[in-house]
Amino acid sequence: MFPGNVNTEESKTESNENFSYAKIWWIGFGFLGVQVAFTTYNAFLPLMYRHFIDSRGLIGLLMGTDNLIGLLLIPVIGAWSDRINSPLGRRLPFVLVALPLAALTFFAIPFAAAMLWTLIITEIAFTAAMHSYRGPIISLMPDHTPPEKRSTANGIINLMGGIGTLIAFGGLSLIYDIDPRLTFGIGAAILFFTLFVVWKKADPHPPYIDNSPVSSRNPIKEAYGGILVLLKPEKRGEFLTLAAMLTYFIGFAGLDAMFPIYGVETLGLTEGRAAFILTTFAGSFLIFALLAGYIGTKIGKIPAMLLGLAVIPVLFLSAIPVRDPMIIGSIFIVAGFGWALVNVQAMPLIADLGGRDRVGFYIGLYYVFTMTGQMIGPSVLGFSMDLIGNQGMFIAGAVVYGLGFLLLRSGRKHLVADPEKIARQSRLANGNS
Repeated sequence: MFPGNVNTEESKTESNENFSYAKIWWIGFGFLGVQVAFTTYNAFLPLMYRHFIDSRGLIGLLMGTDNLIGLLLIPVIGAWSDRINSPLGRRLPFVLVALPLAALTFFAIPFAAAMLWTLIITEIAFTAAMHSYRGPIISLMPDHTPPEKRSTANGIINLMGGIGTLIAFGGLSLIYDIDPRLTFGIGAAILFFTLFVVWKKADPHPPYIDNSPVSSRNPIKEAYGGILVLLKPEKRGEFLTLAAMLTYFIGFAGLDAMFPIYGVETLGLTEGRAAFILTTFAGSFLIFALLAGYIGTKIGKIPAMLLGLAVIPVLFLSAIPVRDPMIIGSIFIVAGFGWALVNVQAMPLIADLGGRDRVGFYIGLYYVFTMTGQMIGPSVLGFSMDLIGNQGMFIAGAVVYGLGFLLLRSGRKHLVADPEKIARQSRLANGNS
């Protein structure tokens, strides 16, 4: 089941006895808070920058540079959280320190928007705090879940994240038209609430992680040395799979950041209503997250992801001539289901490679690649809008999602999407690295 463990009926029975779906729901509040904060941030920061900067491409670059911080921090903290041994375990110390800082700087964003330089500094501080606890709080799910149940458990986590996205788009976006300070203040309060829930409900020493003492290593050297290992031939399947995730996140992050501008300039909506349209996408993801986890369990993680990646580009291209916000919303409903098929499977697929002792590191790898996609996504779609008009957002989005489909299909030839076989493959690969 995990590297170094013998797969027996007795061990599976013990896993089932220790596992609780109820605890996964509580842990999911952590991801709910992450999604509330980042969804609000991604929807309204471009509109704040629009008061200072005319180029959509430059706005996209500014929105992408915050992910550079995540790219640098998350793999290091993931490897570090695999190594520390404290009374609060491996993950919770990062959550308890960084989450309050994230909430305070998130609250400060609309106040900092009076000047460009204060807005940039506050944005950097906020994203550094968020990325310092994002990896550890996501790692809590596989820490509390046996591999055979991780698709369904991640469906729950993504459902909670979908609720967070829906809160941001369906509630906070409408309040933004009244007073942006109220939007960010409520969001900060939600972050503090999720901190309290996770602190109370998560086990400091969960059953599906190796809680034994480990030797101290340099987390920076270990993290980035591990990334270089992906270039080895035996890691080709892992590399192509992660590259596919990087690619389709270009489309996801670009649409998330650029659609409010598209909604204002092309559809003629107010800033708050333009962001509100994305509620259809978020709501669809929310509704279908559990179903997507069930489908992934039945047909396999990679086949489910390929299905979603085949549908989304077609939907993006069909949206190009549409000027009716209601029809755009209907297209986004179907796209949300496609995105659920993709995103619910992705993190468990990567986490299974980590076994009991390297979950944090592999979650870090997942975020290295997806953060890279998010870092360049707004600028890719933004410059496409600069070059060929606002419809370039949908054209570029369709292209990168299609490329993600091709990369994942290629990676499938080298990576077996089964937790037991992935664990054995990982054990062999780790022994060679």
